[in-house]
Amino acid sequence: MSSRIVQQTLEGLAVSSMPRVRTTDGHLLDWDREAIAKQLLKETKLSEQFYKEPGITEEEAEDIAKEVERRVRWMNVRYLSGPLVREIMNVILLERHHTEWRNICTRVGTPVFDAHLIDIGTGFESKENANLQENAETSHKKKADKISKEQYLLLLPPYLADRHLAGDLHIHDLEYFGTRPFCQDWDLRYFLYYGLMPDGLGTKASVAGPAKKPEVAILHAVKALGSAQTNFAGGQGFYNFLTFIAPYFENRNYEEIVQLMQMFVYEMTQMMVARGGQLVFSSVQLTPGVPKLWRDKPAVYAGRVWDGSTPDAPLKTYGKFEREVRLAFKALMEVMLQGDYWGKPFNFPKPEISIEPDFMKEDEEFNAAHPDLPTYQELYLQTFKLAAEYGTPYFDNQLPAYRGAGEGISCYQCCAYQFAATFSSDDQFDDKLRFRDGKHFSMGSWQVVSLNCPRAAYLARGDDDLLFEYLRELMDTSVEIFKVKRQWMNQIINNHRMPFATQQPRDPITGEMGSVAVGLDALVYTIGVVGVNEMVQFHTGKQMHESKEAWKLAVRAMTEMEIYARKLSEQHGMTIALARTPAETTAQRFAVSDLIHEEFRECAERVVKGDLDALRRNLHKTRDLPVYYTNGTHLPPSADVTIFERAKLEHVFFPIVDGGNIFHVFLGEATPDPQGLMDFGLRLARETQIGYFTFTKDMTVCLGCSQVSGGLEDKCPNCGSENVDHISRITGYLQAVSGWNSAKRQELKDRKKYNELA
Repeated sequence: MSSRIVQQTLEGLAVSSMPRVRTTDGHLLDWDREAIAKQLLKETKLSEQFYKEPGITEEEAEDIAKEVERRVRWMNVRYLSGPLVREIMNVILLERHHTEWRNICTRVGTPVFDAHLIDIGTGFESKENANLQENAETSHKKKADKISKEQYLLLLPPYLADRHLAGDLHIHDLEYFGTRPFCQDWDLRYFLYYGLMPDGLGTKASVAGPAKKPEVAILHAVKALGSAQTNFAGGQGFYNFLTFIAPYFENRNYEEIVQLMQMFVYEMTQMMVARGGQLVFSSVQLTPGVPKLWRDKPAVYAGRVWDGSTPDAPLKTYGKFEREVRLAFKALMEVMLQGDYWGKPFNFPKPEISIEPDFMKEDEEFNAAHPDLPTYQELYLQTFKLAAEYGTPYFDNQLPAYRGAGEGISCYQCCAYQFAATFSSDDQFDDKLRFRDGKHFSMGSWQVVSLNCPRAAYLARGDDDLLFEYLRELMDTSVEIFKVKRQWMNQIINNHRMPFATQQPRDPITGEMGSVAVGLDALVYTIGVVGVNEMVQFHTGKQMHESKEAWKLAVRAMTEMEIYARKLSEQHGMTIALARTPAETTAQRFAVSDLIHEEFRECAERVVKGDLDALRRNLHKTRDLPVYYTNGTHLPPSADVTIFERAKLEHVFFPIVDGGNIFHVFLGEATPDPQGLMDFGLRLARETQIGYFTFTKDMTVCLGCSQVSGGLEDKCPNCGSENVDHISRITGYLQAVSGWNSAKRQELKDRKKYNELA
């Protein structure tokens, strides 16, 4: 037998002795060493894109494939999986100091045991989002979240990923970092003019023309927000909602308008269709009348701009629909006051009640001509009645000069993110007001990154200059993360993976391609702050409400950050906003991270809020622990100060934190007088710089008899059942307490309640 034949025979025997491979795409294949080399060559090309490092050479790929084969043969197994082969390959890559190739070629996923825990509602981030429901879709989402988070941390430059993992900062909605922007406030006129294309392309879903009837307009509004959540990670809302929908209510009687508002609310709170089978996280900005800015602007509805330029669309301005706006406002408040069939409050859409200069004085002439219609004061009183009953509304105070005082477009979105557009900031502002050539407003955020402010203080060790330097360095790192985000999102846009946001429907008049739904270049980047109170507490030895020196340091630190944010915006060509982020889990995550970190543990124990004894008992069992940092620039929830002292100390931060902030008033168990509550609320609006505030009522829901009662009761006061759940405001929305993480439940216990607001 010739030597060549002998060699071929030996190679054949070697291959036949190799185990078969169970592949992840569902096949059982013979061993193929060349497949490893080919996969290496293909996959490591991503190293050039994400790490700016060259991919592997053919020679080295072949060499690694041979080494993998040698190690597999040594294992002497009959079968093995594709993931195991990959891990052997990755070990060899690490041994050869190719971390970048290993990060590209590794797998993302979860152990079978962890996946099982997700299926039964425990384990990975089971309490990370209180809006999620207990259902199979949530399990599916959590598995996808885990994979996506691992993927994006591996693809981020390691120095950025490590800052997140170490707890220096927090990349919000990390599971969507590579595929979606954060949140969006929509111009409803867009859908009332172009119609509804839920998939953004018209190929996967039915395309509807512009709504002609009010019922259809309401359904289009609902479905637009639901569809938008497929393209965005955070909340979706409509600013100036009632003014824009009002033309459809022309000549409708009040009972019909009530039915339409009821339809809107129930549709928004019964569609379990958003990410993982949850409700659409939605909000609507509401005014009791037509704002002055819009009174002389042409109405846009039924596929027309009613500016008188065509015979079929004679001039109709929004001022013509003052009656309809007032009645719709009253109807929506009445629907929300009734609650659902059990009497529970509606948590979505969040009603953002706009307090504007236009409505601080009555339009006496209009009121005299329409004595049957409610006045602005009567309508505002309804909102405070709703606040007294359920704590549902949020009050968007546009009276202060920094909010534009009614001269621009300004709104709050999601859990208190603020967006604005003015004549000075937008050279197309007037065209957008008049919907010329489809131009319209779209305001939102690309990404949120929050900073662990207490840790900056731990590192500074009492040195003011070092403290500010560390905060600026965290902001610099955030900008690097934003740059990666935009780079990745450009790929998503170029590959048509954001079809709803980038849709261009057919113009109903010309038949030509219309304007793009979202002006992506106008989206902002948001830097959030967590634990400012604990930062100054460690730095000065006192909390903000305990020392004027500590409070002044907080103001100075936030001012320094605001100035630096403007500098970064100009330097990097992006709009950076400073914000109080919701921190539903981040306030806990930062605290836990510092307490488990040997370098910071002793420091954190001096300032962290919550139950440290419970943390010590359970630290090795779970990360869901009852400890937290105070969110944003708030005083700690338990601070024993009057409500006016709290307002006096917190209101100063609102003009500084231009990306959004909130002032919480946690009410006692008694239901306050609505008139007294309105007097207090309007006093806050007129006399402080608080731009956004809300009143929180705690409630008990009996799952036995369906009774809803005030306060946090262990038993139902109606039937005595212990099968109860509680409802309260977790950050910027109402939700069942059973879905809260341990830190937020601890905070709920710590909150100081105010029975008297006088």
